[in-house]
Amino acid sequence: MLRKTASNNLNLETIKDIALKRATAKTYFAIGLLVLSLFAAFAITGQANKSVSVWTASKDLAAGDAIKDGSATAVKVFLPMNSDKYLSSDSKINNLVANRRILKGELLPASAISQIFEGESSRSVPLKIVRSDLPNDLDSGQSVDIYSLPQGDLNSTKSREVELISIGVTVESIDLKSRDMGGDIGIVLKIPERDVLYLLSALNQSRIVVVRNEI
Repeated sequence: MLRKTASNNLNLETIKDIALKRATAKTYFAIGLLVLSLFAAFAITGQANKSVSVWTASKDLAAGDAIKDGSATAVKVFLPMNSDKYLSSDSKINNLVANRRILKGELLPASAISQIFEGESSRSVPLKIVRSDLPNDLDSGQSVDIYSLPQGDLNSTKSREVELISIGVTVESIDLKSRDMGGDIGIVLKIPERDVLYLLSALNQSRIVVVRNEI
């Protein structure tokens, strides 16, 4: 009887030891997770403290466009190495000029903004394009190429070839109402100044086709 009691006591002690070791292991594991979480939180906080506030384009800007209210928005981004290449939100940018195309959402590089635009200026040219001569889902801000397709001339024996009038021009606006109603679609394109006269003269004898050059 004494042996049986002693054996039971021994088993009970063994079970207690095993349970205590398991509880201790779980405690250490929980403490380890907590420490790792704290380190992660400190790391995230440290990275956030290194974020800088810079300007980002609120809309597409073409070369030569002046920056006005609403053209740019201040955002906080993590730029540990090259923050000096972008314009800080403390910089005054109103009335500065984009010297190259800047897409919506792009951070404003200091090299892409200047006080005076020295490149080729563009003109906002309104056109009416046949519905079938431009992409159905074309939208403002997209880049397109302009082609001239010669119309048939019964009085002329000289054939004319398709011509590329201008490449990489920006759609400034498009009349969505006219697109929904059918017929010709009103569109305004930012055409380089050197191409404007040729484009307008081509309207009398050619179909103007708008081809999107970016997908």
